[in-house]
Amino acid sequence: MPRDTAPGTARTVLDGRYRVGEVIARGGMSTVHRGTDLRLDRPVAVKIMDPSLAQDPAFVRRFEREARAAARLSHPGIVAVHDQGRHADGTIFLVLELVEGGTLRDVLREQVRLAPASALTVVEQVLAALSVAHRGGMVHRDVKPENVLVSSTGQLKVADFGLVAAAWDGAADGSLDTGGSTSDDLILGTAAYLAPEQVQHGRTDERSDVYQAGVVLFELLTGVPPHGGDTALAVAYRHVNVDVPAPSTRAPGIPRALDRLVVAATRRDPDDRLAGATAFLEAARRARQEESLPFAPVAAPQRRRTAAAPPPHTGTRVFTGPTPRAPVDDPPPPFRAPDPEPEDEPDPPSRADRNADVVDRVERHARRRDRIRSRRIFTMWVLAVIAASVASGVVGWGLGTP
Repeated sequence: MPRDTAPGTARTVLDGRYRVGEVIARGGMSTVHRGTDLRLDRPVAVKIMDPSLAQDPAFVRRFEREARAAARLSHPGIVAVHDQGRHADGTIFLVLELVEGGTLRDVLREQVRLAPASALTVVEQVLAALSVAHRGGMVHRDVKPENVLVSSTGQLKVADFGLVAAAWDGAADGSLDTGGSTSDDLILGTAAYLAPEQVQHGRTDERSDVYQAGVVLFELLTGVPPHGGDTALAVAYRHVNVDVPAPSTRAPGIPRALDRLVVAATRRDPDDRLAGATAFLEAARRARQEESLPFAPVAAPQRRRTAAAPPPHTGTRVFTGPTPRAPVDDPPPPFRAPDPEPEDEPDPPSRADRNADVVDRVERHARRRDRIRSRRIFTMWVLAVIAASVASGVVGWGLGTP
């Protein structure tokens, strides 16, 4: 049997069974590797948790609980959970079904936006998976294009059930302590997709997934998320203060039934929203019939950006306190990747490849800048609240003096 090496490196064998290979994706809480189940001789995906999270006993308990719950979900549209464990050095890992292909984000990079029939087809498949999870008592909390995998055959699968829940619950109740700067980088949901109640109270239920799926549908139809801003905090506040507009206000040719569908799914008050994924799915099917839209699955992306950094406005945590209105700024159009070059001749990096590298570097710099600005804004708000409290106390004392 291969000799164990440092976790996360090539040829590591976790738990004496899972050989770890190349990195295929990175996230705020974990790194995903291509792996091999040596016992069953099958390819798998191995998700290795960030070391700072693995050192938190409360997170580990929640992670193991959520992994068991996710493993009970059985649906062709949900990435299967095969195993979870802990390496000898404390590394926490999850073994998943390996989906060859890419993500819905990769599809958007290639196509920018989808035709209404294709966008509706994608969301219907996502909602079918969410419906199964909701019936099983699970809420995803982080529905976004990065968490929707598109296989090489065009099959859509929703990933990361339970993983976000383990971290979100810890942040919401204050028990998650990553012991340093990692907590500042912890991705508990992308700001562009957070439901208002997640921003205000850290509270989530089935309707939070409905909101996020509605935002995904908006982006599929228009090519951009509904809310933009200079910082993740500003984007999150816009979800609280600004309604998601009808997609047709951003892109031409969108049927009215899809406008109504997006608006119904993304109402800021959860009580006014579609009640759950099943209700959303039924409404989507009615919209398809009303507009006579055919079932139009998307093709797998031709070119996957492996181990890519997350998009802008990630790294958000549970936001508390007052929610001031953020300025209204339309987000910039997304970068559109060109058709891949033929693979029979080795060519030097294209202009598009160089542009993509520049975009990645700019996005990393922007995320660092956003974190710094968010901390400054929060600190200034706390100081302002303290000053106002002291001033009101002094005034009240003065008025009460004979």
